[in-house]
Amino acid sequence: MFLSAAIPGAVLLRTGLMFGQRMQLFLVFAGAYLFSVTIIHLIPDLFLSNENPFNIGLYVLIGFFLQKVIENFTSGVEHGHVHAHAEHSVVYLLVALCLHSFLEGSIMTDSIHSNHSPELAYEHGSSPKILLGIVMHKIPAAVALMALLLNRFKLKFQAYSALLIFALASPLGLFVSEFMSHGNLLPEKYMIIFFAIVAGSFLQISTTIFFETDPNHKLNWLRFGVSVFGALCAVLAQLVI
Repeated sequence: MFLSAAIPGAVLLRTGLMFGQRMQLFLVFAGAYLFSVTIIHLIPDLFLSNENPFNIGLYVLIGFFLQKVIENFTSGVEHGHVHAHAEHSVVYLLVALCLHSFLEGSIMTDSIHSNHSPELAYEHGSSPKILLGIVMHKIPAAVALMALLLNRFKLKFQAYSALLIFALASPLGLFVSEFMSHGNLLPEKYMIIFFAIVAGSFLQISTTIFFETDPNHKLNWLRFGVSVFGALCAVLAQLVI
């Protein structure tokens, strides 16, 4: 999770390359994968828990709209978009992005288990397919953030230092959730709430990527094909991993 943000930022810092069309297609692929794995894995797992289904749906909705509020301060950086003249300060930008990344990292703990039968037992966070989705989502976000930071800071060292704060947020979320879970400081119910909120934020991010790739509601067959491929990869990961 750390390297998926730190390495792309370092590459952009050293080469100045934004990768153009290829990065846009990768963003579409990552968005399709993230959307699909949320629909076929994250949300079904949530409803296998002992939590009230209505409450789970409510938490997913909260996560969806919370991410919309966060997006107001990030200017769409988590979608891989660069807005050099974003109205909010770097502090607001980093706080919002770090909050989102912290929540992402928190669901990667291997301590989230259901209370039902072993046949239906699940481990949301430790799933490699979830990690893969988060990593693919963070790569274009890190590139967009690095480009924006280079525009805001005079020194490259300052820009990359700010990026590293973002890169550390997800591992910190994982560390805190592991510590609190193993120390029985946070009941499983609250971990499920966090998980549902992050699932809602994934839905918001991935659907926004879809909407923005076809702003005129005219199908781009190349991007559509990449989206379908991303969805199929998520289905394959669900069946194999």
